[in-house]
Amino acid sequence: MKRTSIFIIEKDIVVANLIRYKLMAHQVSQVQIFPTITECLYFIQKRSVPDFIIADLSLPEINGSNFLKAVKSLYPRVRVVFLSPFSDDMLLSQLLEEGASDYIFKSGQQEAWIHELVKNLEYLTRKATRGNQF
Repeated sequence: MKRTSIFIIEKDIVVANLIRYKLMAHQVSQVQIFPTITECLYFIQKRSVPDFIIADLSLPEINGSNFLKAVKSLYPRVRVVFLSPFSDDMLLSQLLEEGASDYIFKSGQQEAWIHELVKNLEYLTRKATRGNQF
C-alpha cells in the first residue's frame, strides 16, 4: 500500500492515531486525520483527493448514507470505508449498495478490528491495482 493516501475522519483522536500508526507501519504513504467531515471535505477540495476515506458512522454532522452520496458524486474513485460500533445489517447492506467499499464493526478488542481494517484496505488496494473496479 505504498502509494495509497488515506484520510481518517474520527472524533476519538486516540483511535484515529492508532489507526494511523498501524497504516504507517504498513507503508501507507499518506495518512491524514480529520475530526470532522467538514474539515476533511474542505481539505479534499483545496489540496488532494485520497484513495480511501475511513469515516466513523457516529459523526454528528451528516449521516453515513448522505456523506457517501456526497463523496461519490464529487469523487467517484474515492473508496469509503465506514467504522461503527453498531452491527446493523440493514444499514450495512444499504451503504454497500450505495457504493461503500467496506464496513468494519468496532467491536471487541481495538487491535482486532484495526487489524481487520488494515487487511481489508490491503485487499481493496490490490483489487484496484489489478484493474477490478469496485
